[in-house]
Amino acid sequence: MRPIEERDTDALVGLFADPELSRYHRRDLTNADQVRALAASWRAHEGPPGTGVFVVERDGRMAGVAHLRVSTELPGDVLECGWYLAREHWGTGLAREVATALLDTGLALRDAVFAIVDAANARARRFTERLGFLDVGGGDHYGAPHRILVAFGSGPAHPSGVHHVELWVADLAAAEKTFGWLFTQLGWHEYQRWERGVSWRRGSGYVVVEDSPARTGDRHERTAPGINHLALHAGTRADVDRVTAAAPAHGWRLMFADRHPHAGGPDHYAAYLENADGFEVELVAHQ
Repeated sequence: MRPIEERDTDALVGLFADPELSRYHRRDLTNADQVRALAASWRAHEGPPGTGVFVVERDGRMAGVAHLRVSTELPGDVLECGWYLAREHWGTGLAREVATALLDTGLALRDAVFAIVDAANARARRFTERLGFLDVGGGDHYGAPHRILVAFGSGPAHPSGVHHVELWVADLAAAEKTFGWLFTQLGWHEYQRWERGVSWRRGSGYVVVEDSPARTGDRHERTAPGINHLALHAGTRADVDRVTAAAPAHGWRLMFADRHPHAGGPDHYAAYLENADGFEVELVAHQ
């Protein structure tokens, strides 16, 4: 994602030519003049550092547009986020990646981030709730009935929980291919990178993968004293199934296949995966 620029106007007109994208918008954004006017107002945004309207690009092409800004609809100095993605990217995990990046930025600035969703847009409401937003009420906003959802963070002044986990690996490139793909599928984003390591972040916590010069061994052994596995929230059961099906092509094998997806018990829906370096992850579906 990058800040919107004047050169993006024609691509935005093309993006919103699909009427489905403005189905719940107060303006008819299939009208090119409406899009040009809206793009000009987006470029004129002024707000706290890290906020604004952003173009979402994938493979060098515009995939959508997203925003994180002080709300003009809600009282107080609160941040509101939202996004529009071309239909070809629906169901690919890109929306989760974009929303997570917005949340990470917003929750570093405020204790909460809000989303205002059209009351008739049930699909968007379900997706927003899966991201961890809570429905806290409704009202007339943007000229129509909307639901108000909020995601809370610990806030920059009150950190809590796990700060980060660091994994030492013998082959950084191989580890990055498996862990990088997996974290991206789960809505994490790359957070830090240096010569011998990389990290991925979701919310206030992150995981580091590093080939440290102080490393004394060549292989991780999960049954030895130390870390046995990472257990990660993976969304719905369908999300767990989707990632599990794609995982073998990205260096992961399914463990306990004869008991999948209930290897952790009859009431626990999860996938247990292992990469070639012996690292195990557990992908847990919410109940």
